[in-house]
Amino acid sequence: MKVVAVHSQKGGVGKTSITLNLAHEAMTYGFETLVIDLDAQGSATFLLGQGNAPKLRAKDWLNDQIDWNQFIEATPYDGVFILPARKGLRKLDRLMSDAVSDKHLKQLLRSLKSQFDLVLLDCPPGINTVTEQAYRAANLVLVPLTPTPLCLQSYADLADFTRDIKTDPNRIAPFFNRVNQRLALHRQCLKTFAAGQDSPPLGWVRSTTLMEQMAVNKRAVTDSHPEHPVARDLSELWKAIVRRLDLHH
Repeated sequence: MKVVAVHSQKGGVGKTSITLNLAHEAMTYGFETLVIDLDAQGSATFLLGQGNAPKLRAKDWLNDQIDWNQFIEATPYDGVFILPARKGLRKLDRLMSDAVSDKHLKQLLRSLKSQFDLVLLDCPPGINTVTEQAYRAANLVLVPLTPTPLCLQSYADLADFTRDIKTDPNRIAPFFNRVNQRLALHRQCLKTFAAGQDSPPLGWVRSTTLMEQMAVNKRAVTDSHPEHPVARDLSELWKAIVRRLDLHH
């Protein structure tokens, strides 16, 4: 089982829409996939959740005897499941900070290892104990960036965080989302980022209203518009992840 965390210190970069499209791509490749919604806003739960599972309380995350399967739901996509976020998840950071163990997320994932090929962690924005556990548990951390100066600065701050918690830099994979190459600012930010990095970003996904429409139709763009250029961008991003993780059955 491989674990991919999708996280950005800055909100509004399309983190959840990327997660949903990656889950759909995983389905097309036949991977049993679990999306864990760690964000109290519950955007991934809104897009994929069916509301059939019992409500998961924040304190349940600290129970190492819990049966996680009772909280996992099927989604509209075959082979894709979700551990939904509930309102109480906003308390999770405090509870994890106060707890003795810092391996609650790792324990959850260990208990599900035989059931899934891939786990996608949809992390909350910002930096806290929850995201720190996600970084420690993940084989790869995808960092979506928009090509703006503020987003590039947030990535520099994130780099400091990864050094502080001694994360292997090879597990951090930035990529660009909502790219409009007709904008001079976007082109300049892409150039600035490339000049300051030892390796190129994992990929980039163009800007399109189709990604925003996912909140209405609750379908991945790779599902609803598979021939659209942005679907090809997402497919290439997925293939880069597969290669990076050596993901196979």
